[in-house]
Amino acid sequence: MVRGRRGTAVVGVLVGALLGTGLMAWRSGELPFVQRDVCWSSLSPDVAGALFTNTDVRSTELPLRRATEDPMHTECSIQAFGADELESEVTASVRTLGELKGAQAWNWTREYLSSRMTPLGGGTPGMASSTRAWAALPASCQERSYEPGEKPPLRVVSLASDKADPDFQNDVDARRGLDAMSRAVVRLADGVMERYGCEGRYADPPKLPRPPEGQAAKDLDADRLCGLPGVRLPEWARDDDTTAVRTTPGTSSAGPTPGGIRSCDVGRPIGLQRLRLTTVADPELARVVSSALGDHAEPLGGDGEGAHAGGLSVYSAKCQTGQVTFVAYEKDAEEGTGGKTGAAARDHRSLGLAVLPSYVKSEAKRIGCGEVDVKVPRLPS
Repeated sequence: MVRGRRGTAVVGVLVGALLGTGLMAWRSGELPFVQRDVCWSSLSPDVAGALFTNTDVRSTELPLRRATEDPMHTECSIQAFGADELESEVTASVRTLGELKGAQAWNWTREYLSSRMTPLGGGTPGMASSTRAWAALPASCQERSYEPGEKPPLRVVSLASDKADPDFQNDVDARRGLDAMSRAVVRLADGVMERYGCEGRYADPPKLPRPPEGQAAKDLDADRLCGLPGVRLPEWARDDDTTAVRTTPGTSSAGPTPGGIRSCDVGRPIGLQRLRLTTVADPELARVVSSALGDHAEPLGGDGEGAHAGGLSVYSAKCQTGQVTFVAYEKDAEEGTGGKTGAAARDHRSLGLAVLPSYVKSEAKRIGCGEVDVKVPRLPS
């Protein structure tokens, strides 16, 4: 290959490229062709590689700045290549949830608090699924002191890949994805804490319960919706679109809620797109979720505070453990109005509003809040 001027020229180009790569790597403090930790030196090659079935993993990241410099978020992209083409990607982020309002707060809630998410356990505040994961950073990561009664904003690290609600996943892929995401998000949190100089570290998560993806949803009990006593599905909503239910793995309708979060999705066996009921008993996270509706939402009365707009109802109450927020989300509410607006849209029977009062009453009793009554607008029969 090297005989003749043409072969010598080709070799010269290759050597020059390799030397150039080595020079650039040397200038950045890295050796060429050596695998390195990614995402702010938090994820080792084996942890990052486990997120994919491919082995050629690359990453790009924004600087991990202090929250006082960038109060919202910073990101790192982990990419898997096959035949030098991008095949899949996982985005890691560090975000101050306390800064999110309205649609941003709701989008995060919808993706990261669904019934697909499993509590991390092991004393780590957070959840994971095969495509999403998050872990809260401890109070020692706050950059300034706070006055008594002043609430520091909640900050989390998160991972996201593919859709938040995949249409279908088999048991093997779901199990592999859950294990990889849960381990990676804990390592990510530990790495960020080390960079920030926070106290404490999280242990690797234990073996989490079997992920809901790939499993058949349970049959719905219309007279004990989501397993909750006193919560019934209205007669007009008992149809072929509302026959199955799925709840947060590892939680039940009795006793305490691991991780302070319990979600229940209701609908057809595949899709579960009719209704979601979520209880957020973690006070810091409850404050974030309570801000998911803006100032233009219609207020709700009763013993707590809340509002509703479209298919989303959010209600908060003060309990012994602090603020608790309850969510009723009617996923097909906009489609259910048939595109109508004004009075015609308001006459649409809202499943979320119909269920909300009994749901809040039942859940408030379960988690020790006592009697919490919700007053909603008069609903069409």
